[in-house]
Amino acid sequence: MMAALPDWLTPAARMPWPVQVPFRMRPNLERLEAESPALLLRDELFDVYQRERSKVIAAHPERVGVGVADSRVLAALGALGTGIETAHEARVSLTLQEDFVILKHDAGTLRTEYLSVCFPSRWDPREKLGLDFMAIHQPVADNQMLQAAGPSLMAMAFMKQAMLRHVWLIVPNPALDQHPDNNVAWWREALADSSPLLPRLYFRIERQTTWPLPQFGRAVFFIRLLVSPLLNVVRVTPTRAAELAASLRSMSPAVVAYRGMSDALPRLLTELDGLS
Repeated sequence: MMAALPDWLTPAARMPWPVQVPFRMRPNLERLEAESPALLLRDELFDVYQRERSKVIAAHPERVGVGVADSRVLAALGALGTGIETAHEARVSLTLQEDFVILKHDAGTLRTEYLSVCFPSRWDPREKLGLDFMAIHQPVADNQMLQAAGPSLMAMAFMKQAMLRHVWLIVPNPALDQHPDNNVAWWREALADSSPLLPRLYFRIERQTTWPLPQFGRAVFFIRLLVSPLLNVVRVTPTRAAELAASLRSMSPAVVAYRGMSDALPRLLTELDGLS
């Protein structure tokens, strides 16, 4: 019997569709009004997200609040989330549906000063403290476009103008917390099952926004997750299965490996082609 779907899933019709052909690791930034709700995304799942966030904070406090947060930024975040200023890290984390990273201006660049990340996508927040943009994205496969855009991207998105981008992943488990300790095992378990793979996968979106705070010499990077069954998402329009297959085929082997999908890709493509 198939397990019940978790209650934090976003309806497929409301999922962004940032799939592009050919696939390239690039910034894809859009200008954004620096105010809630445009900057943040609060919906009817807020209480469910906060329930799951509280579980992660209780189980893994060492990788949720990493670093030391500037109290002025925390107060601004508290006001943004609820209208009530607060400078308590855990309390601020529970006023937002987003994870967030505070970056500090340092010798012409920005470095991570504090990370409140309950729901990482295959990365460990503890490894990112004190790093600048170039160092953070060094492990990303085919990162040439990202690295080349680094200085101008940082100047615009983190110092002048709030920006928005979407990053998509395909994952074998709907969990919001996709810490790398778990992800490899989930793919291995999914592939050991010979039944169709596509109905057991999920489309995971990171809605990433930036909030420049030059008055404090800092900026904030928000990450809001949206997760939905992959089969439901590709069925929203008749062309999506073919678009996704084409995008996956255009990925370099390095990108496929970086996303943990090397062994899964042949089966996934075969099943997507069967839908087209």
